[in-house]
Amino acid sequence: MARHIPDEIIDQIRMRADIVEVVQSYVPTLKKAGATWKACCPFHQEKTPSFVVNPQRQTYKCFGCGKGGNAISFIMDFEKLDFPNAVELLARKYGIIIPDPEPVHYHSGKNAEENRTVHESSYSTRERLYQLHEKLASFYEKNLHEHPDSPVAQYFKTRGIPPEFAMRFHIGSAPDSWDAAIRFAHSEHFTDEELRLSGIVSEKEPGSAHIYDRFRNRLMFPIWNEQGRIVAFSARSIEADPKGWKYVNSPESPVFKKSRTLYALHLARSAIAEKDSAVLCEGQLDTIALHRAGCTNAVAPQGTAFGQEQALILKRYTQNITLALDNDKAGRAAVFKDAAILLPLGFSLKVAVYTSAKDADEMLKNQGPEAVRKAVEDDSTDFFDFSFTLACTKYDASTPAGKAAITAGLLSQIAWVDSESMREAYLSWLSSKTQIHSDALRADLHKILAKTEKVSRNHPGDGHSFQQATLSSPSGISPKSAAPEMPPRSVRMPGLRKCFAEFLQTLLSEERFAEMASRDVDKE
Repeated sequence: MARHIPDEIIDQIRMRADIVEVVQSYVPTLKKAGATWKACCPFHQEKTPSFVVNPQRQTYKCFGCGKGGNAISFIMDFEKLDFPNAVELLARKYGIIIPDPEPVHYHSGKNAEENRTVHESSYSTRERLYQLHEKLASFYEKNLHEHPDSPVAQYFKTRGIPPEFAMRFHIGSAPDSWDAAIRFAHSEHFTDEELRLSGIVSEKEPGSAHIYDRFRNRLMFPIWNEQGRIVAFSARSIEADPKGWKYVNSPESPVFKKSRTLYALHLARSAIAEKDSAVLCEGQLDTIALHRAGCTNAVAPQGTAFGQEQALILKRYTQNITLALDNDKAGRAAVFKDAAILLPLGFSLKVAVYTSAKDADEMLKNQGPEAVRKAVEDDSTDFFDFSFTLACTKYDASTPAGKAAITAGLLSQIAWVDSESMREAYLSWLSSKTQIHSDALRADLHKILAKTEKVSRNHPGDGHSFQQATLSSPSGISPKSAAPEMPPRSVRMPGLRKCFAEFLQTLLSEERFAEMASRDVDKE
């Protein structure tokens, strides 16, 4: 769910954020030209400056590519952020407090000033947690480099990650100690309560006064939010056969929600927008391997299976996804789980297969960056092609029973597609593959759709019932083992009134926009 930011805060940010100062921090070549400022546009290639900033109106406009707006829209365009994240970035820059996104319970006995203090306290807590994570990331990074003979540093060398990528992803190591991070945090004047809130420490039992470091003797990967602020950590065991969990992750906190986090999105978002495609992989090491291979549009879910909220975040950047998951049974199951989430949201899906390798990291190590890039960018196939090929390894397509099993599985997946024209296109494609008349396939598809509509009516909002009715994978994966959290067929978009307010503001910013709207937009 998008974070709600009060209108008065947005207005305050608009008043404080000087458009010249904001743009010049990204475009150093911006120069004064009479009453305005000019530069070559940062959004497209040009030799003659056509990008104009007007300090009186607090707007920018490129007369070459047509982009324009205010300070907030500039941050949205340049940083590839949505509106709330762009507002929060500017709020940090200008020291403006945004109320905490979690519900705050007001008391009628308190006056407005006291209620405002409650908000500021919540915001202050979040800022303290951001600072704690950033300082700890530096602490872990420094520990890795200053102790090259430690077991973690020795393990890190075996991963073959070049120094520039270790720095880019701020990889570090947690000391083999029960209180090293605690002592460091105390030296930086953080409290035990802040350490508990962050999840950096564990307790012997709830409410216990005795706390100890959650992360010990592990390789540390900072986790960033969409704005590039560190909000959590993922810690990998250095043992070949660990007795405990291979990865230990930060628990959810006031600044970290797993379902809303995609690893390395802040590094990948420009490449995603530029390539109009995102690569979805598994875990930190695969993400880093893909970036090393030149696939800088790679991201991964954090500490949990890929879900609808993460899909909606990606949809702000692109509608094209390549699933580059592990080349094993679990990875193939994840392909179908992710497809069941992404296809109903209108994504176009491809699947990359790592030939003679389990994952991107192994392929990079054994076959080099060109092989990884080729597998992901050149040789990836349409999801339905991938599914059909996999089904043909499970069933004999030369027999009526085998052909029926393959067809049933593919039709259940075509039912995930929410576009009638796309369904028709895939029906024609499946007909040519199986030599079954498209009318027969269409009749079977309508039966599947009718069944799922009936399930949706009887169990409104029950994604589990929906997927049980439709998920019949030709890969041999049962619905129970590949049970995604299905989104509803129409996804509610929050903040509609705010969207209309922004739309009206855009119409009022230039006369020609208002004239166009008066002709083309219904009064309602």
